[in-house]
Amino acid sequence: MIKAIFFDLDGTLCDSDTPWGIAVKETFQLFRKREPDIPEQVLTNAWTTVLSKLFQQLDAGKCAMAEVRDSRFPCLFKELGLPQGPITEELNDFLSSRYLTSLHLYEDVTVLEELHAYHVGIITNGAHDEHTDSQLSKVRHLGLSERIQSLTISGEIRVRKPKIEIFKLACERANVLIEEAVYVGDSIQNDIVGANRAGMTSVFINRKSDVLTPKTADERPDCSISSLHDVLSCLSHIQD
Repeated sequence: MIKAIFFDLDGTLCDSDTPWGIAVKETFQLFRKREPDIPEQVLTNAWTTVLSKLFQQLDAGKCAMAEVRDSRFPCLFKELGLPQGPITEELNDFLSSRYLTSLHLYEDVTVLEELHAYHVGIITNGAHDEHTDSQLSKVRHLGLSERIQSLTISGEIRVRKPKIEIFKLACERANVLIEEAVYVGDSIQNDIVGANRAGMTSVFINRKSDVLTPKTADERPDCSISSLHDVLSCLSHIQD
């Protein structure tokens, strides 16, 4: 019997890609007011390079998401050969604040109000501190704290999805067995693979209408939906 339903945050409960694009664009505009001699394409290329290197370190377990966040502009200035100073923190604060204020929940998140029979939680990768750009701040800003019973963030426990430990800990906190839990997410590699390996029932929310071509059993979700409104019917199907 299913007793708990856990959700991913970014791309599942909220649109984070659009706000991130807005925040980066406006931050770059602020940057170029201070450094007008840096061509826009050079700035964009350097930013892409820096983020790629930082996320490689993150994936390798060499740093936490909070460190990635705090290092992105100092590393950008170093990549561009510019002197570092208070401006790096100013730009990071601007980016973080603009990103947070642009975030919004998807319309179908109202389904959370229909899941009273279950423990409802969030399992997400990201920072857990009080910084504006953290998963904790995002959950609070979006008003999700009042809609869930548990929140498990990788930055808190130093374990990131798709590692099974983060899924198992979330179930322990909810006082449910791993086989009594469902996980809903939009990433095959982080969400579906992780949930499947942990032993949870996996639900893939396919908001982009991607064509699924699982290469392994771990990549194959137990259920695929296009809207969170379909979660209830999916649960009925799973438990039949």
